[in-house]
Amino acid sequence: MSRVDLLMKLTVEKDQRTNSGDVEQHSVKHATSVLSDNLRRMFLMNVLYVVIFALPFLFCVFVWPLIAKNYVFTNNGYNFIGHIGIGYPGVVSTMAEGYKILFAHYMKVYVPVLSASIVPMVFGLSGLFHCLRGYMWGENVRPVRSFFRGIKKLWMPFLIVAVCFGVFMCGVLYGAVWHIGLMKTTGATGGSWTLFVFLILFTWAAVTVLEFLLPMFACYRFKLKDAVKNSLILPLIVWPTALFTSAFTIGVFMLTLWNAAFSIIIGILLILIGFAFLGAIWMSAAQKVFGNFIRPLYENGKGDLMRKQQARRGVNPYKEQKAKRLAQENTAVGQAAKRLQEENGGSELEAKPEKKKKQQTKHVSYKRKK
Repeated sequence: MSRVDLLMKLTVEKDQRTNSGDVEQHSVKHATSVLSDNLRRMFLMNVLYVVIFALPFLFCVFVWPLIAKNYVFTNNGYNFIGHIGIGYPGVVSTMAEGYKILFAHYMKVYVPVLSASIVPMVFGLSGLFHCLRGYMWGENVRPVRSFFRGIKKLWMPFLIVAVCFGVFMCGVLYGAVWHIGLMKTTGATGGSWTLFVFLILFTWAAVTVLEFLLPMFACYRFKLKDAVKNSLILPLIVWPTALFTSAFTIGVFMLTLWNAAFSIIIGILLILIGFAFLGAIWMSAAQKVFGNFIRPLYENGKGDLMRKQQARRGVNPYKEQKAKRLAQENTAVGQAAKRLQEENGGSELEAKPEKKKKQQTKHVSYKRKK
């Protein structure tokens, strides 16, 4: 399926911006500049989000594994000399025995609690992304007020996505913990490795879809099914950028598995500014894609009615659209817009102002009647 065919399947409409400025096209550069210009407000917004919604998730990711491992291998009656597995005195304890108890605890308690903590973390992003869209558009944003206003407006779609993503991650975590448990005890099999690779790919794909879905909820008022459809199509069109951004996000959390020092540093950064930074990158990258594909399709393909209304008010949008149309004629967006017009009856791109019909004047004779 070509890019034009994929673009034809997008649902388009006008975004929710209140100003007429364009979004900066360099997404990472724009995100870092917005963060640096509003660092104090971003810090306040990030801390507010973490305290209300993300603390259980951070505790499960950064603190719980250390406590569980320390309890099993230190305070549970096992005696180890390094990783040799010789107990003292007179007791032989292998590392596999300790890992069996540890991963049994993960399967029974840790994975369900971690999966449940994902739900409020994703739900709280409704307020965070509502603030970030305003910062990226250059609007006047008050962090606390806009944060709670975003939750009030966007709570329904974000709650549905949060529950679905939590259930999905519960299955992924069970599969990952089972595979890693086999590696630490009896040895992983070919089937477990195959499952583990597929779990990584599925998680990567799910995060890539969320990269567009959550900003789309904040920037547009699509129905849930239309937003999900667009979020599935857009990564196929701009897959290098989408996969790189989602891989960067996953990599930040994967660094916590390297060693304890990295885990502590990343945890502190997430509490201070990390979620706002990652959200700004997601929002800026998504708005760049929206501006390159959804907005031109709306203006060129499905904006004929709007331009006709402007023409009736005496505004000719020809001069504003001519340069953009000429630049997009040979692109996938231009071809998709042209095909949309052909399907809609071949409506013209140029909306000309309607000419007023001259009223016919009645000829009156002033001669006296005899």
